[in-house]
Amino acid sequence: MAISGRVFAGLGAVLFLLTSSALTILVILTSNNSSSTANTTITAQSSSTCPGGFNVSDGNTLAGYTPPKNTISHLEVGNIKTGSGSVVKPGATVTACYIGALASSGVIFDASSEHGGPQTFSLNSVIEGWKLGIPGMRVGGTRELIIPSGLAYGSQKVGSIPPNSNLVFLVYITNTN
Repeated sequence: MAISGRVFAGLGAVLFLLTSSALTILVILTSNNSSSTANTTITAQSSSTCPGGFNVSDGNTLAGYTPPKNTISHLEVGNIKTGSGSVVKPGATVTACYIGALASSGVIFDASSEHGGPQTFSLNSVIEGWKLGIPGMRVGGTRELIIPSGLAYGSQKVGSIPPNSNLVFLVYITNTN
């Protein structure tokens, strides 16, 4: 009986090690996903005016958005959905649907839907965060950009955007040239 008790205790110890290792790995993966670039809880949905229309709550706040806990010191880029079309090249002209919000609160300050739907512009004529964050996207893809103020408008107040504001954009590319 002493041997079977030891075997049972040994099996229990192995089972404990396996489950605690699996839980540790799960916690590490979860914390890496939540602290890395995109908050993947933000959802992109279809709409009639913008194929990559976005889910917005209260009409002025990004749905599912959680402001970053850490200081935003560099551009953070995360794909919410990878498109299957052409790849956007640096300096390209793109047609895009977008929502721009303050990273500190998720309060929306601009959206392409306010301008009649998808907008066409050159990546040479946008803020630095877009110049760096949009190339490499594929048409049909949705990307989240978390942009430090130094790659946005810096110390300038622009419209309802306060000086030194970090920004978050959801961008859906409909076309590139």
